Amino acid sequence: MRNRIPLLLVLVALVATACGSDESVGDTTAPTTAATTTTAATTTTAATTTTAATTTTAATTTTTTTTLAPNAGGVPLGEDPDVDAIVEAFLVLFDSSKTYDEKTGYLDDASGLEGTVATYSATGDAVGGVSVVVTEVTISGDEAAVVYTLQFSGNPSYPDQDGAAFLMDGGWKLKRADFCSVMASARSACP
Repeated sequence: MRNRIPLLLVLVALVATACGSDESVGDTTAPTTAATTTTAATTTTAATTTTAATTTTAATTTTTTTTLAPNAGGVPLGEDPDVDAIVEAFLVLFDSSKTYDEKTGYLDDASGLEGTVATYSATGDAVGGVSVVVTEVTISGDEAAVVYTLQFSGNPSYPDQDGAAFLMDGGWKLKRADFCSVMASARSACP
């Protein structure tokens, strides 16, 4: 019964307006208000639906993290297997997150360097990680001249460092003395 009264008022207002009498103009105020209220209720429902859709959209938004490829910004990889092997040796040896076991295959003599690598890892943790970007590799027979940049927390800290790699035992390696020189600079002296 309650819903029929506003509907009845709306119908009376429409009939009065259609008749064109002056009295009907005064009578339409209440029904027009009722019609506006109904429209507002419909609009509110639509707004609620829109809000729910917006909330759903925001809930499904994802964040993408980009990770740089090895040697990003350095010499291109995949063009020469020897260059790739030399770059890999430098990337592993001077990455503070790599373990002693991961590094041993890239050194001519890794005996007794467990403590050095552990100290280097701790140093890396303190500066947000140490990594390297190899910018030049020039191979001449069984030797290669290498230019690289040491990075702390992804930021170039020691650019244009000179290094060398040597082809020995079927792979490209660094000499212990060269590795230890870099470790000494990082306060991780070799025994």
